[in-house]
Amino acid sequence: MKILMVTMSMHIGGAETHILELCRELHHCGHDVTLASNGGVYADELTALGIRHEKLSLHSKSPQAVLAAYRGLEKLIRTEKYDIVHAHARIPAFICGLLHDRLRMEDNYKFRFVTTAHLNFSVNALWRRISRWGERCMAVSDDIADYLVGEYAYPRDRIHTTINGVDCEKFSPDTDFSAVLEKHGLDRAKRRIVYMSRLDADRADPAFRLLRIAGQLSEAFPDTELLLVGGGTEYEKIRTEAEQINAQIGRQYITTTGPVSNVNEYCAAADIFVGVSRSLLEAMAAAKPVILAGNQGSLGIFDETKITPAVDTNFCCRGFAQASEDDLLRDITALLTAPKDELAAMGDYNRAFVGEYYTTARMAKDYVRMYEKTLASPAPYFGAPDLVVSGYYGFGNLGDESLLDIIAAAFAQEKKGVKIAALTRKPKADARRTGLKCISRISVPAVLSAFGKAKLLVSGGGSLLQDATSKRSLLYYAAVMNAAKHRGAKVAVFANGIGPISHDSNRKLAGKTLEGADHVSVRDPASAAEIERLGVQRAVTVRADPAFLIQSADPIRLSKIRTDLGLTGEYFVVSVRSMPQGQKTAAEIKTLDDRILEQCVRFCNAISKTYHLTPLILPMQESHDRALCEKLTKSVQNAVLYAPASAPELIGMLSDAQFTVGMRLHAVIFASSAAVPVIGLSYDPKVDAMMDSLGQPYSIKVTETDTIAQKVCAAAEQVMKNRSSIVQTLTEKAEQMRTLCREDVRDVIQYLE
Repeated sequence: MKILMVTMSMHIGGAETHILELCRELHHCGHDVTLASNGGVYADELTALGIRHEKLSLHSKSPQAVLAAYRGLEKLIRTEKYDIVHAHARIPAFICGLLHDRLRMEDNYKFRFVTTAHLNFSVNALWRRISRWGERCMAVSDDIADYLVGEYAYPRDRIHTTINGVDCEKFSPDTDFSAVLEKHGLDRAKRRIVYMSRLDADRADPAFRLLRIAGQLSEAFPDTELLLVGGGTEYEKIRTEAEQINAQIGRQYITTTGPVSNVNEYCAAADIFVGVSRSLLEAMAAAKPVILAGNQGSLGIFDETKITPAVDTNFCCRGFAQASEDDLLRDITALLTAPKDELAAMGDYNRAFVGEYYTTARMAKDYVRMYEKTLASPAPYFGAPDLVVSGYYGFGNLGDESLLDIIAAAFAQEKKGVKIAALTRKPKADARRTGLKCISRISVPAVLSAFGKAKLLVSGGGSLLQDATSKRSLLYYAAVMNAAKHRGAKVAVFANGIGPISHDSNRKLAGKTLEGADHVSVRDPASAAEIERLGVQRAVTVRADPAFLIQSADPIRLSKIRTDLGLTGEYFVVSVRSMPQGQKTAAEIKTLDDRILEQCVRFCNAISKTYHLTPLILPMQESHDRALCEKLTKSVQNAVLYAPASAPELIGMLSDAQFTVGMRLHAVIFASSAAVPVIGLSYDPKVDAMMDSLGQPYSIKVTETDTIAQKVCAAAEQVMKNRSSIVQTLTEKAEQMRTLCREDVRDVIQYLE
């Protein structure tokens, strides 16, 4: 890949070191990397490695500097035609965002734009409005990802997370630090307490606290020295106070270094390290005992018990209380008085931890994965779409919303540069979430205008042509397809579920609409049989639901979700919904829901007790399922309510379940895609049809309310006895389904030629 990194400057700092290590590792892996910044010592290091650096005034907010940087970046991007432009910090992201908007209006070249969020900036109305986070954004911790969602409403589906990768060869206990001792006149025989940070007003509090306890440390431990490493706005004040304290002590106990680039040597020189974030991880890689203390909070001495809060906050301790002078004195004293073998064991553990979880190779892989997902997704564009996707989008149903995402991604991957628009209920929100051009599904002028310019309408997936829920659904989707044909677009009925269609007039309309389509594929044999019963003579292909193409979320994110939910053991998943209205009154629906809920409580408690499994209760569509799922969770002992943020996240959580009891169709499909056994709670023939096509034998009709619990428990017994063979069969079946999905995409994409 050809990648342009854009940042403010490359002077010494945590974010700058992150960029340095990322560029170096990407270059090592064979990617063509260019860095644009205002320069700095780290830029010089990258230039020495053969990485191109373009010096631009990206460090200043002045209008003149911003304009100069804009022009410089535009010339660079137009000339070099990068695959990915990757901005770090808000000023570079703002400039790159403006260029992204401008160049996407041109047909000859469009770059893909991503960013990294290194910390949670201060926010005001202006920054919320002008901040640009790109098509996808990398966050260096989950709490920063949550910050992006909360403060900027950035879609969680498009946020990736990574770590601050550390070069464990560079940061090693074997690093020679003689030059550090010689430069500062330090005594090799003494033990050194090292605090390292940029000494700005928002980061230097622990340095001032260490100054206040320096006299006590010197008196209690005369064989120690204190090093304050770093430069910044508070450096002169800290240096002056240090000199005054040294005069009081009567020797040079405190050494202030100013900014340094040979950070690895200072880490190696430490016996005890105090700090946060990247510098702390670097000290851990050098096998040092460490104390987490920074302006945003403190966790004290790092050990196995601190892993979760440290990892969750990128070792910055955000949200925890700051360390007081007494806290620092206590922790430093504990380490200075600990046996040498205990300190050595702590250092070895810290180095092994960084070596397993915080390598530069892993960090680079995270970024490459984000780049690949960006390039594989539909590109933002200006003008008319090539392809319009229509379905049950914008209603908050996780299954259907995921279909829009995966259909768009599948077509974009098959045909690079394809321009995709979607008809949705909430075009603004869905455009923000998906990055697609979204059109109000009920705006007749906008829909007709799109059809008049597009070459192809893709209708699906989902069960669109049916009248079980209401006649309006069938009338709407048939009207959309007929309007597209009338305006000259090709029409592809893509991986649909067809039926049930009860009324004669609806059957006639559906048959005529399907007959006029250019391509018809269905997701199961039952849907093909329903089309045949409609009297349709045209060819119909049985393929698979596009949901089988959804990939699991990152394992580290899944581990964080399980921790947040308190899932420490094995579990099974239960997805229930309120019965659809159909021909029943509201009172009849409530009575039926109550009976189903009672049976669900019974089988959840029984299965949990028999197999020692935690029931994980899953609302697939918040607006319809939440109330019933909350009642179920409250009524079942040890049950946990889980509302997934995205389909990849759900696939990952399902893959670790023992089995799923699914009433929602896409709970059945997602679980099967994850190769997890399913017990279907069938409220609709489409659930039975899907269970049958997937070879899942346990389908229980929820209308037989008196026997639901008994039948589910019997099915669970069979599933637990035969789980390994079922999983093997489903793994093979899921791969077959993925192959069918890809074939369907290739067939449909031909209509764009």
